[in-house]
Amino acid sequence: MQGIKNIIFDFGNVLFDLDLPSVERNLRQLWGERFPEAAARLQSSHIFELYETGGLSTEEFVDALRFAAGTPLTEEQVVGAWNSIFLQMPKARFDLLLRLRDGYKVFLLSNINELHAAWIDDYLLREHGISDFHQRYFDGVYYSHLIRLRKPGRDIYEYVLADAELRPEESVFFDDMEANVEAARQVGIRGILHPVGKEIIEALAELGLTPPSSDDFESSDE
Repeated sequence: MQGIKNIIFDFGNVLFDLDLPSVERNLRQLWGERFPEAAARLQSSHIFELYETGGLSTEEFVDALRFAAGTPLTEEQVVGAWNSIFLQMPKARFDLLLRLRDGYKVFLLSNINELHAAWIDDYLLREHGISDFHQRYFDGVYYSHLIRLRKPGRDIYEYVLADAELRPEESVFFDDMEANVEAARQVGIRGILHPVGKEIIEALAELGLTPPSSDDFESSDE
């Protein structure tokens, strides 16, 4: 891929493996027959979007889920269900990010919230001994709940380009959702849809953005 100087990654199911349906599975179990009504009420109130853009505190968000279906859940039940989404980030992807920074500027752009960000920080320290993830592996990190913008809104891509002083035609963006990729393309960024289950190391190598390494594929399942 010619002319690329900047690589922008989504987080979930691009760098960090997720089990996206797990939140619904857990809430269905906790709410039982009241799940459809509770879920519809939360969706109509835009609770999840508000939390992802910093419009609700964590306490307000947890309480909204606790009391969504009659008999209150405990805070622990809500947080456990919400954070059940996470699987792993293999060591090979950390090594990849460091190698990429030798030739590109590397960025992270994620729709995320305070509870998930805190869980990730704890995981990185617990499983990989990493306490400086943002500084060590990226030239810039853009979390929706901190910048108060959310994909696929056009304004979040324009914000990243302006803040990091990037030229869109020199930038490529990987995301697992078509709407987010298409929105990036609308502002001139080269958007790449990353299928769930495909290894990002392999995807980059196919595009000529990083040379393939046998060590990467051998260690990607760690």
